[in-house]
Amino acid sequence: MKDLAIGICIGLAIAYLGVYLTGFSAAITVPEKVSEILSGKAFIVWETAVTQFLGYGVVTFLALFFSIKLMKLNPWVSALAAVVVCEAALFAAYSSTYMIYVPHILVLIVCATCGALLAKRRANA
Repeated sequence: MKDLAIGICIGLAIAYLGVYLTGFSAAITVPEKVSEILSGKAFIVWETAVTQFLGYGVVTFLALFFSIKLMKLNPWVSALAAVVVCEAALFAAYSSTYMIYVPHILVLIVCATCGALLAKRRANA
């Protein structure tokens, strides 16, 4: 029960902080050399690696890693709850403009999984 409750709190925090930090990471301009390489649809790499990772990925990883490690939570319940609640909170807050955006969901799932795996590994070491 504690795992689920803390996962819900983490998901709400990720949704709130992610929107705020994504505004700053979206302002990072693409360097000219990178823009020549990433022409056309390849800008999705920049969007995933820079904008979404700095906005949501870092927050997700750090919040889950430290909460799981310090509070000795079940990593998978907490990570799943955080991801689902984050997406639900974003949908509730921005329902008129919300769309399923693959780079965002991909970064969220990968960083939550990495945070849970590393926290579990460190707890057992």
